[in-house]
Amino acid sequence: MWSKETKEEKERKKEQAFYEHYSAMGKSTDSIRKEWERRKRNEQRIRRLKRRRRIAIVLILLVVLVPAVSTFTYFKMNPIVLRSKVIAQEKKESMDLMSNIRFVVGGKAKDVKTEGKVDTNKEGKYTVYYVYGKQKVKAEVEVKDTKAPELKMKDSYTTELPKDIKPEDFVESVKDASDVTLEFVGQDSWEKKGKYGVTVAATDSDGHKTEGKSTLNLEEDTTGPTIEGADDKELAQGDTMDFNEGVTIKDDMDPEPTLEVQGADKVDFATPGTYIVTYLAKDRSGNETKIERKIKVKENPDWNEKVVYLTFDDGPSENTGEILDILKEKNAKATFFVTGNNQEHDDMIKRAFSEGHSIGLHTYTHDYATVYASEDAYFADLQKVSDLVESITGTKSMIIRFPGGSSNTVSAKYVKGLMTTLTKAVRDQGYQYFDWNCDSTDASGNNVPVEKLVSNATSCTANHVDILMHDTDAKDTTVQALPQIIDYYRSQGYTFKGLTVDSVAAHHGVNN
Repeated sequence: MWSKETKEEKERKKEQAFYEHYSAMGKSTDSIRKEWERRKRNEQRIRRLKRRRRIAIVLILLVVLVPAVSTFTYFKMNPIVLRSKVIAQEKKESMDLMSNIRFVVGGKAKDVKTEGKVDTNKEGKYTVYYVYGKQKVKAEVEVKDTKAPELKMKDSYTTELPKDIKPEDFVESVKDASDVTLEFVGQDSWEKKGKYGVTVAATDSDGHKTEGKSTLNLEEDTTGPTIEGADDKELAQGDTMDFNEGVTIKDDMDPEPTLEVQGADKVDFATPGTYIVTYLAKDRSGNETKIERKIKVKENPDWNEKVVYLTFDDGPSENTGEILDILKEKNAKATFFVTGNNQEHDDMIKRAFSEGHSIGLHTYTHDYATVYASEDAYFADLQKVSDLVESITGTKSMIIRFPGGSSNTVSAKYVKGLMTTLTKAVRDQGYQYFDWNCDSTDASGNNVPVEKLVSNATSCTANHVDILMHDTDAKDTTVQALPQIIDYYRSQGYTFKGLTVDSVAAHHGVNN
């Protein structure tokens, strides 16, 4: 029966064949034995080297693969890699949490969401989270003010009052995330006229400091303020004025000189004559400037008369012809403040003008948002209705009524202070504006009862009555009330005139 040779048997056969081979070559037994032992040692050494090599390869594989597998497993579980777990954020500067993401394993940084609120206006530590899939990485944002104030100095500051000099006088601007205090550094004694070098330190609440340099020009002030805009003025009897309107004062040293108007209470607007008003301007050094202003009140022929000014806004309309018929029948004059609407009835404007009535300017569009969008917008609208009237009558009208009156507040929706500006600007251009001191209330709705209109329109007792009425297609009851209104005032001794720039003007208090 065949059996497998053992390792020892193979080794003996190999040794026997070795001896037989070298004996046939005439080698001695001793030399053959030594050669055999040498070969055996070499084989053993080679086997050891191979074993070590295999072990080394295994170890190398373990060193490489184990960390790689561990790293892969770690990043698989934790794909977000941040640049830092503590983020330094400058106070009051923009923050970009996404820039703290180094990379996302197997994904994109833009897919990472952040959670947590950070108030960059308040110093402190805030916790935020980066969220990607199921992973949520915590980080801390530390908001701090680490920058010194940005200080911009003036080249120089000139004054005459050394006791009132402050660090702020030399500073153009200062910016910082925290509160800043200003103080002089190495302050000199500023007592004599001359130039001085000045150093100002700006220190924020965290102790960061910036210094800047400027020059102090200490001078002696001997010049009084200048007064401008107090030119002589002429106005009609019964008109009024604001004595401070348009008057400005300036001083070369004092930023806030004072102005006193003397004698204004002596001006009697109801009595024609020339009055003297004195303007006294004074600066903080006590220098004074005084000028006299002549106020001439011209005689108004209508002043001592009892006059009713019948005024109709918003025309022309289908009712204008009937209104003119009544005025003609009653021998009464009126004023029509017209618009650019309903131009199919513009022939009524021509008729009213030819029959001796006054044509005033109301508005071309009567759209508040358009008219009161700006000062320029108002004058653009006014110019259009002025051109329209002049093209019809051949005469330029200089009397106006603001849409809503000068006391309107709707203009404040578009420009604050606009009516204050416009009431002065129109007069500077030679116009006179007219409000009313008697309201028929026909603007409260259409078809207001005739008896109510008559009652309201005849309730006024002033010597100069300016009645507000409207001339539109829907104001039939206004037309019906007109004869009774005229008859009432005529019975009270009033005459009826059209308005002119010299008429006694009813002016409301301006509310914008």
